[in-house]
Amino acid sequence: MKKKVKCVDVRTADGTPILHLYLSDQEIVLGESPTAPPPARKHPSSANSRSQSPNNTNDGSEMTEAQKRYLFRLLAERGLEGDTAHEHLKELFQVDSLEDATKVEASRLIERLLEETERAKA
Repeated sequence: MKKKVKCVDVRTADGTPILHLYLSDQEIVLGESPTAPPPARKHPSSANSRSQSPNNTNDGSEMTEAQKRYLFRLLAERGLEGDTAHEHLKELFQVDSLEDATKVEASRLIERLLEETERAKA
């Protein structure tokens, strides 16, 4: 029987991982010890990541649905909705498909849009 396991990565603003949290749909009965979590995913060494450009990520983690929804909501607040917002996001990420955008890139774009919104309010 396969069990679903999700990994939630907590990263610094520059994309450096600081915490990996594994969530499982496994039911645990008190008194039993849980099974071991899956092995940690390997990340590029710090030496290699320093030589890469900030927008180049090798972990391949696709942007989450929650990030995508939040980005669309932020753009809707600016008057961009539907296909217009979708095309705008593809331009911002510089991709042909939003499936090519990574979690790190999405986080950076969310931060940028929030900062721009705060500046506009000030």
